[in-house]
Amino acid sequence: MPKAAIAIDDWKLPIFKRHLTEAGYSFGQHPGLTDNTLTLVVHTKSIKDLEVVVRKANTEAANRRLQ
Repeated sequence: MPKAAIAIDDWKLPIFKRHLTEAGYSFGQHPGLTDNTLTLVVHTKSIKDLEVVVRKANTEAANRRLQ
């Protein structure tokens, strides 16, 4: 199964974890490239379908950051 890597700020983990889990994705969590970041490696059959989930999670994170 193909994999996709998603780089995020560490504070976004609970949001991405919830969205990915609810959408039925399995993933691993790895250290990020810089401090306070993580890389999520997601197993997916469709990058296009995963993109929808990632956009929703990122939008929620952005909205929370503005509050």
